[in-house]
Amino acid sequence: MSAPQWTLADAGWGRKAVDAATVHEPQNVREYVAMHQHLGVGRGTRVLDVACGAGLAVELGTARGATLAGIDASPRLIAVARDRSPVADLRVGDMRELPWADAAFDVVTSFRGIWGTTPEVLDEVRRVLRSGGRFGMTVWGHVKASPGAWALRPFQWAPQPQVAHQAAMNNLGKPGVGEHLLARHGFEAIRRVSIPCVWEFADPESFARALAATGPGYEAIEAVGEEQFLADAAQLAQEYQREGLPLRAEINLVGFIASAPGNIGRPFLDEPAELSQQARTTYEDDHAELGYVMNTTRLWAHDAEALDSLFRTLGHVTKTAGLSVRDRGILVTATASTLADSYCALAWGGKLAAATSPGLASGVLSGDDSLLDDRERALARWARAVTADANATVAADVQPLRDAGYREAQILAITAYIALRIAFSTVNDALGSVPDWQLRASTPKDVLDAVTFGRPPAPAPAPAPAPAPAPAGA
Repeated sequence: MSAPQWTLADAGWGRKAVDAATVHEPQNVREYVAMHQHLGVGRGTRVLDVACGAGLAVELGTARGATLAGIDASPRLIAVARDRSPVADLRVGDMRELPWADAAFDVVTSFRGIWGTTPEVLDEVRRVLRSGGRFGMTVWGHVKASPGAWALRPFQWAPQPQVAHQAAMNNLGKPGVGEHLLARHGFEAIRRVSIPCVWEFADPESFARALAATGPGYEAIEAVGEEQFLADAAQLAQEYQREGLPLRAEINLVGFIASAPGNIGRPFLDEPAELSQQARTTYEDDHAELGYVMNTTRLWAHDAEALDSLFRTLGHVTKTAGLSVRDRGILVTATASTLADSYCALAWGGKLAAATSPGLASGVLSGDDSLLDDRERALARWARAVTADANATVAADVQPLRDAGYREAQILAITAYIALRIAFSTVNDALGSVPDWQLRASTPKDVLDAVTFGRPPAPAPAPAPAPAPAPAGA
């Protein structure tokens, strides 16, 4: 009886597991970190990595405070992964039959492990994701247009059938293909994101050694022999050597972020059966200003008085600090993006774009403060520092605010403003309040593209069916 098809991957990827783990896989660190950031992986997040290989992504996710599990077809790679992350739930198996219960994870990732030739895996991914859980996967993009396309050339030394199979695997990065596949398998709020991918090597020999430890490299080795493969790959890399610098290959990589269906668009708490007078007033204010009631307003309707008190305190510290709308936009977008809160990032990203420009707003959301002046940069950096880890700040971190002209009382007020925004975002995010679909519709594209974290906006309601035509002669 022949071995199951999924076990064959170990022949290529597992034969040099130590090289794969130590020479090849570290090239993917940028990819892993970027995708974890997009997905909001952090303390308490339950994460499954599909086709986890030697487990570097598992180790990095654990370092962020998440609880990790992983599956791979290669027992030799899983042995390395278990050595790296002894507390993770790591299993050898077929990703088409994930050995975990329904709704077991908040996040599922796959870093170039799910391909156009394995679409059925997406059904299993959706099964093990909780309602509204997040899925992120990466695939090769327009490789031929990449500056580092040369680095993948040795894979083409495999026999033509294997090269054709590789091309079929890699088609998900083409425009619309990945999105269509994810939608067909029941995912929602699908978006494409750019993911950094840079391979760097000390010398041509380490480049050749890294590629020889991969599955596609093994297919080429079967055709030309290992000695010839290593020699030819090293000779190829010599053309790209630079004096005093590592070999560097930037390769186009595409990421997809999607959500499992479920309670997308609905917070975890139902609206109160009866609204207090304060809640009715808040609903009326939303209608007058926006034309709809925000999801956050519906959530806080359980204690609209608390919401009113919070915003009155925000108003007080805003006045004390002397913050303009532009200043508040910078503080909130810097805070929300650091906190991975998509709701406030979109709401205030749009306000900041209106007060300045979409480019400036998207820059602050992405951590690029180049369009800000020195005073505004001080605000943005302080907001990120306080939000990321208030216990890690030092006295020197406050000095840029003094240099910008803020007095001690104003600095206290600015810090209180940030802390109150963190509190507001934390309640909203913990209880599942997602950005309104109307908010997505009114937000500039640059801002939408920058908000690749947190919960996706609620889907727009389906249009009402057209009325049936009147009978002839009516």
